[in-house]
Amino acid sequence: MLRWKLYISLFIAFAIAIFYGCGGGKKEADKNIVARVDGDELLADDIFIHIPPEFAKHLDREQLLRVIDDWVDEHLLAQYAVDNGAQKDAEVRRKFEDARNQIFVDFLRNRIIARRIKVSQQDVEKYYSSHQSDFIRDRSEVHALHIKVGSKALADSVKKLLASDTSFCAVAQRYSAEYYDKDSCDLGWFSKSDVLPKLVKPVFSAKPDEIVGPIKIGENYHFFKIIERGGEGTVRSLEQVKDEVYGKLYSMRFNEVLSNLLDSLRAATTIQIDTSVIDSISMNGAGN
Repeated sequence: MLRWKLYISLFIAFAIAIFYGCGGGKKEADKNIVARVDGDELLADDIFIHIPPEFAKHLDREQLLRVIDDWVDEHLLAQYAVDNGAQKDAEVRRKFEDARNQIFVDFLRNRIIARRIKVSQQDVEKYYSSHQSDFIRDRSEVHALHIKVGSKALADSVKKLLASDTSFCAVAQRYSAEYYDKDSCDLGWFSKSDVLPKLVKPVFSAKPDEIVGPIKIGENYHFFKIIERGGEGTVRSLEQVKDEVYGKLYSMRFNEVLSNLLDSLRAATTIQIDTSVIDSISMNGAGN
């Protein structure tokens, strides 16, 4: 799946470059050029532009060479399409115009408008304080830590360490099959519908600071440490919803800036819309 996504991204990039005649410029001599096809060059940094970081860091030499081969293949195919009349095709030109406009709009959104949006911690706190009713729980939730191991021997070792007051996350880092540096052993908040039925009773009946487990499910053994509980009808804490609040404020301000920009652009531009044509289309049926 990743390879095909990369195929599509590279094809669009090089086809646009060929279509608009901007792909053959000479790049700076000190750039790290990985490959050349005719007058176009692939830089080392370009390889990772269309690859998600979590995949890019795991690519080995063979996979990198395959990416470069894909780049060469897509360039050759795009150029062949142009040589065989792609530029003269009205449908192709329309699609490229749509793609170009979308690229420019994405640039505007991500590189211009986004930089104008500021949401401070004080803004988040103020919104949270004045919108408490938006954050009332409609079901019970638990905030817990988690360890999963794949054998009884490991489960016994984990149980002994936890009984000796060893840090739960330190044990998770050493033994858990699902430990990730970015999120430690913290599951965050979850409700009964988020876990397997066998876990509901032991996890949701436990008290804060209580350790639950080992619970055997399939071939794995699970341990939980309950951090907090939140009953139905209680208000989620600011810490729990701060990302959600930030997202709401960011979206509101982004849309406001975009709307104001559109208003100013419309006011400064002569726009003509022939409603008679629209009436004719609607009467005869769109697409007929």
